[in-house]
Amino acid sequence: MQGSQRPDRRLWRKRLLPVLGLVALPFLGGCLPGMGWGDDSDRASLADDREGAPALNRSYKTNFLSFQSPSSAGSQPAPTLMPDSGPSFFAFSTFEARRPSPSDASLALALNTADANEPNPVTAAEALQNFYGALAQLNAGRRSGAAKIVHLGGDDIVDDRFAGALREHLTSRFGNAGRGLMLPSLYPVRGMKIDRRGAWSLASAAGNAPGPFGLSGVRVTSSSSDAWLRFTSAETSFDWVEASFMTGPQQGTVAISVDGETKLVPTRAPNTAQTSIRIMAKAREITIRPRGDGAVTMLSLTTGTQTPGIVYSNAGVPGATALTLAKWNRDFAANDLKKLDPDLIILSFGKKEGFDDDLDMREYEARLRLTVDQIKSAVPTASLLLIGPPDAARLPTFASFGGAQVCRALNPQETAGYSRLLGRGDERLGRWHAPPRLETVRAVIRRTAAANGAFYWDWARYMGGHCSIHAWTTMNPPLAAPDHMTLTEAGNARSARALFAELMAGFDGYQRMALAKTAIVPQAAALITAAPPKTAGKKRH
Repeated sequence: MQGSQRPDRRLWRKRLLPVLGLVALPFLGGCLPGMGWGDDSDRASLADDREGAPALNRSYKTNFLSFQSPSSAGSQPAPTLMPDSGPSFFAFSTFEARRPSPSDASLALALNTADANEPNPVTAAEALQNFYGALAQLNAGRRSGAAKIVHLGGDDIVDDRFAGALREHLTSRFGNAGRGLMLPSLYPVRGMKIDRRGAWSLASAAGNAPGPFGLSGVRVTSSSSDAWLRFTSAETSFDWVEASFMTGPQQGTVAISVDGETKLVPTRAPNTAQTSIRIMAKAREITIRPRGDGAVTMLSLTTGTQTPGIVYSNAGVPGATALTLAKWNRDFAANDLKKLDPDLIILSFGKKEGFDDDLDMREYEARLRLTVDQIKSAVPTASLLLIGPPDAARLPTFASFGGAQVCRALNPQETAGYSRLLGRGDERLGRWHAPPRLETVRAVIRRTAAANGAFYWDWARYMGGHCSIHAWTTMNPPLAAPDHMTLTEAGNARSARALFAELMAGFDGYQRMALAKTAIVPQAAALITAAPPKTAGKKRH
């Protein structure tokens, strides 16, 4: 009997050993290669980790963003160029976020709780009713003035990129009522040739220059009587021009010439303030010239016509972020907005912020919401459109040649320990990828839009989601530059066409809703007239 039991015991031992090994494996995981966060040296401070680490070029203009959502081994499906299910957020377990830096921990919390705190999005037909009402009046020939748009943003709309293409779509359908507000500098402007002579100093709210700044975010100054700025319309003539200047005790007199006819405008005053002059004249050229009796500081130039149509003012400032708007002089910006009286305000920021690995997300959201509140306070009837940043990607300088051919989204572990891995030059990040804060910035903009009844357009989702920028660089013609940050003219044109199509789909929905409302009134009146009169009841005898 005992002899027969011995083989059975050996058999059970053989069967139990693998099971016990599997049970013990998670407890040994921290000691196995590739498990956890590495050896004991990884527990050193972040500063120690960075000693001798390969350098990372953090310039957002030369480092860039993403391609695919889930990170997995093997072949990756090619991204689509039409909207997918949209950005996704990763969940983090205790093990995955075991020893992140404080900034990474706050980012992981923001990502993990974003969906729970996000209000429902607002449709274009609901959010853009004031703007769509103006378009409907233009369509019906009942609007004598213009439907006005003000677009504020950073690098994505500088030089009239993207915004210029969107303007052309809108003016082609609804008419052109003028160029609108322009920055008083040498940034290229579609339909306007800008020349200068002499010494002019440029100050930008996106740089370190102190204020004040108006809505344009820049100002140019000269004291020389030999200096001048000239703006020449390359398209049709304008019916009026309005120039805005800063006043103050050191300011002088400016000569404004419209097709050769000159007016003198004094800008000296006891206190710093803003003054504007509007000249009604059909012309094609404006020249701004200091008289030499003090500084002349120009804040903006606006032109328009007396015909119905679209006026699209583009105030894209190089290097600007949503935080740049805090440098506005509140009175200057509010006055500019009230004079422009827009039916639609577009805000497109977020790409540069998304490459700032030290960005305080709570402060960023609070400042963005404050800016939106200030805009709504100045022009409460204007519709709001917030555009999320396009897809983009970063390639660390320590990436190998093979890594430079690949774009893949960060996985949860890489996101949770991003600062540590980047500081050490960890090869796991040696590929094109979106910095972790870029998606969080999109979530902040999306929440701000929904909380303020604004329409949110997801530019990155239209492109195809994570790492679609990588695919756009390989198109023929290329839709994005090799830097994985900048869209080409073709890419901007394609994006503007997509947004225009979405805006017009919302406009069609608005018109259907308006028709349905107007149909209810006649139907109700018909029911009232068709109702039989009440008859008096018979008397009982």
